[in-house]
Amino acid sequence: MTVTEQRRRRRVAPGMGAGFAFQMVAMRGQADTYFSLITAPFFATVFMAIMEYTGRSDLYSHAVVAPMLITLWTAALSFSGEMISDDRENGRLESLVAAPMSFAMLVFGRLCGCMLLALPSFLMAYLAAGSIFGYWMSFERPLLFASALVLTAVATAATATALSAVFVIAPGARIVQNTLSFPVYLLGGVVVPVSQFPDWLQVLARVVYLSWAADLLRAATTPGAVLENAGLHLVMLCLLGTGAFVFGRLFIARFLQRARALGALAKE
Repeated sequence: MTVTEQRRRRRVAPGMGAGFAFQMVAMRGQADTYFSLITAPFFATVFMAIMEYTGRSDLYSHAVVAPMLITLWTAALSFSGEMISDDRENGRLESLVAAPMSFAMLVFGRLCGCMLLALPSFLMAYLAAGSIFGYWMSFERPLLFASALVLTAVATAATATALSAVFVIAPGARIVQNTLSFPVYLLGGVVVPVSQFPDWLQVLARVVYLSWAADLLRAATTPGAVLENAGLHLVMLCLLGTGAFVFGRLFIARFLQRARALGALAKE
C-alpha cells in the first residue's frame, strides 16, 4: 500500500465517523429534525384502511413498510437541501473543509446519522397498524429484513449526498426539491409493487434504488412471499447507492474547487 493510499484511508474512515457523531449531537437540539416522523403513523393508517376496504389483506405488509421508506426519502430531501447551505451560513463550512478528513465522507457520515430516523418511523407504523387494525406484522426472514434495512438507509444517505452537492452547485435545482417526493414514491414502488407497472415503466422504475429496497423489505415480512433473485436485489441496492455516492463526491469536489477559487466558502 502506497503512502497516498494510507493517507486516503485515514481520511475516509475518520471523516465518516466524525460526521456521524457530529450529526447525533446536532439532532438532539433540533425538534424539526423529527418532523418527518409525524407522518409515519398517519400514512400507515391510511394505507391500512385502503387495503382493508379493498380486501387486500395480502398487502398489509406494504402498508407498514411504505411509511418507513417515505420517511427516509423525505428526510433525504430535507437534509440534502439544507446541510451544506446551513454550514455555510453559520460559518462552519470553512472549518469543516479545512479539517484533515474527506469532506464528502463527512457529509455522507452526517447523512447516515440522519437515516437512523428509519428505526422510529418503522416502529410507529408498526404500532399504528397493530393497535388500530390488529395487524402485527411478522418477520418471516429477519436476516433479509435487517440486511435490506441497513442497505436502504446507506443507499438513501448516498443519494442524499449526491442531491446535497447538486443543490449547492446549482441553486436553481432546489426549486424542484419538493417535487421529487411523490414521483420517487411512485417509481420506487413504495406502495404498489413495480411488478404491477406497465413494462415500459418497470424499466424506468428499476433505476430508482427504492424499487429494489421495497421488494426486499416486503418479501422479508410477508408470509409465503417468494422473491426471486434476492441476491440480485441486494447487489443492485449496493450498486445504485455506490453510484449515487460517487456522483455526489465528484460534485462536492467541484463545489469546493469553485468555492476556493472564488473565495466563497463563507457566506458574505
